This record gives sequence, structure tokens and C-alpha cells, in this order.
Amino acid sequence: MSRYTINKVKLRKGEYQRSNKTFEYRWSDRRGKKHSVYAKSLPELRKKEEDILRSTLDGIDFGKRELSINQYFEIWKKIKTGIRASTFATHVRCYNRYIEPEFGKQRLKNITYSSVVMFLKELATDKNLSYGTIKNIEVILSMVFDIAVKDDVIRRNPCKGTLREFQREYGKKEKEVRALTLEEQKIFENFLAKQCYFQRVQPIYTVMLWTGMRVGEVIGLRWEDIDFENNEININHTLLYYNKGKSLGGEYKINPPKTKSSNRTIPMLPKVREAFLKEKEYQELLGIKCVANIDGYTNFIFLNNKGNVLSYNKLNYKLLCISKAINKKLHKEDPEAPEFPHVHNHMLRHTFATRMREAGADMKATSEMMGHEGILITLTTYTNASREFKTRELSTLNDYYDKAT
Repeated sequence: MSRYTINKVKLRKGEYQRSNKTFEYRWSDRRGKKHSVYAKSLPELRKKEEDILRSTLDGIDFGKRELSINQYFEIWKKIKTGIRASTFATHVRCYNRYIEPEFGKQRLKNITYSSVVMFLKELATDKNLSYGTIKNIEVILSMVFDIAVKDDVIRRNPCKGTLREFQREYGKKEKEVRALTLEEQKIFENFLAKQCYFQRVQPIYTVMLWTGMRVGEVIGLRWEDIDFENNEININHTLLYYNKGKSLGGEYKINPPKTKSSNRTIPMLPKVREAFLKEKEYQELLGIKCVANIDGYTNFIFLNNKGNVLSYNKLNYKLLCISKAINKKLHKEDPEAPEFPHVHNHMLRHTFATRMREAGADMKATSEMMGHEGILITLTTYTNASREFKTRELSTLNDYYDKAT
């Protein structure tokens, strides 16, 4: 029996006009589950029907389209392979913090390109997240949607091209990690050497400044990794902290080095050797002994007063305190003195690479000591040319010109 709208337009199979004069289309998926879509007008409804037909022909699973992003993220977590455990943990932590609370509750069927763009823009404006963090969030979402595409739940990945929408506006605001200038490094090291309150952390920051090691490699060092006879440091593992989620705390785990090139030996400069010996002297004086046993690894070098390994966050916090104390001292001596930068763990690694570049060291050797897979990473990411260095380098052109004329 044929059905008609109140305006006498013949309705197709599955089409209905509701009592409030809106329209509904009902159909069953390949599993026999019933679904409905609604529209304010018949042309709008039929446009949706065409999309449903294309999706059906493409084999789209309408049942799974009802799942939320959060539910599909759980699927992604179970099947995702091929990434390092530390990277996986970082992705989970980032998802739980920024995506899961609100955006993650939305159903897959409602996610569009524009909704992803708006979500990312809100993170940039309302939460003031850096462009780098937003890129990570987009990567995570894109991986989840990729699984949904492969599962025939959605036709295309709504993340594709989203970053380009505001890359020019927000990308330029991304802060680059800079190195300490030579003068700033001298101020930093002299301050640590003279201030009794901060002398306890002087050894570890000296090691970080003069080896370029990653913070996870430094806090994971054991005494058996130090070859005092040949003055070498053996990097064969890294110590990482895994956040288990809300109210669950976290735990430290031993991981293999970040890359194949990260498994390496670093020559030990005299001041680095002295730093290790000073740390040993401190611990003997204070009666500190290592109580940490992580995945069978113990005898760690850098410990807190209770004998446990140090945390990244506390090292960063201590650097913040040091930076503020230096600033206070400098401005007390000279109110017009420039601001001393906020130093953090990774900044010390950048500083090492930059000093090596300024000293004219071989960049391949520098790259190998830093554990990079190639020299390009060292050159493009970890070496900032300071004003003094650029001035000195440019003077070689001037000297060359003077000699030639």
C-alpha cells in the first residue's frame, strides 16, 4: 500500500512522515539490526538515503558506527602493534587527558572533518596547547579512525588534512627547544657549584650537560654501566615511567634503548668522571643505598634520599627552582639583567649538541654520541647556532676577504 506526505508526495519504501511533519527513513543492516535517520524535509532525507545506500554497497558496518570514539580506542589499544611500549604509553596518557573526557564520547557516525577541526582549534585556543601537542593528538585520533576505516565502520578518515586548516596560524606559535648560550651555561654551572642548597643535584646535571644523554638513559644508569678504567659510559637500556591512568598511579619499567643507534658507548670527560665520583661520595656520606629493583635492574647511580630512582618531573621541578634562583641573583646584582631562561631536562641535551657544533666537533661523532640514527637529526633538531657562534663564523668570511684583497 502506497503512502503519501501531507502534500500528496508519494513516499518510497522505508520513508515516513512523522506527526511533527519531519521525515524518517528506516532500514535494516546486514545483521538485521534496524536503524533510522531523520530530516526536516524529504529532499534532505533522500540525500541521507543515498549516503546510506553507498555505505551499504561499500560494506559499512552500521552497528559499529554507534560505538563512541572511546570504545573504538579500546579496540585500537588491543590490536595496535609495531610501536615502542613507551610511545604506546604516551599515546594512552595523551588520549586519556585530552580526548577521552568530552570528544571521545561522541559516536563514530557523528564525527566529521569539520568536527575534528573544531576540536583541535578548541584545544589551541581554550586550553592553550602547543602546536606540537595538538599534532600528537591528531596522530592518535587518526590511528583510531584508520582502524575504523579498515573495519568498514566509516568510509574515510575524518582527520585527513585537518592540521592544514590552522597550521599557518598555530604552527608558527610552536615553541622550539633552545639551548643555553655559552654564557648562560657558565652561569648555570657556576651557580650549582657555589650554592650549597643545589649542590646535591650538581652531579646529574653535569652528566646531562656534558654527555647529551636522554633523561631516561641518565636516571637508568647503573654503576656497572660506568667503565672508570677506560673512561666510558655504556648505554644499553633506558628507564621510563608509565602512567596507568586515573587514580592508578604509575610505575617505572626498563626499556631497550630508543633506537638501534641508541645502544652506544660514550667517552667520559674528566668533569663527568668527577661528577660520578662526587655522587658516590654524597651517597656514602648520607648513607644512601639503592633499594630500587626494576625488572631485575638495581644498583642505580642517581637516587633520592630514600634510595629510589629519580623522577623526570622532580628533575624538571628542581631545574625550575634553579632557574628562578639564578634570575633572582642576577637581578639583585643588576636590575637590568636579561631574564635567565627556564631550564628543563631536554634543554640540557640541546645544549650539549650546540656546544659540540660551536666547538667544531665532527657532527657524525656527535650524532653517534647522542644516539641518533643519522646526522640529519642532529643538525636539524638539536643544534641551535648562538649569536656569538654565528658572529664568529661570519668573521671567517671577513678574514678570507681581507686576505684575498
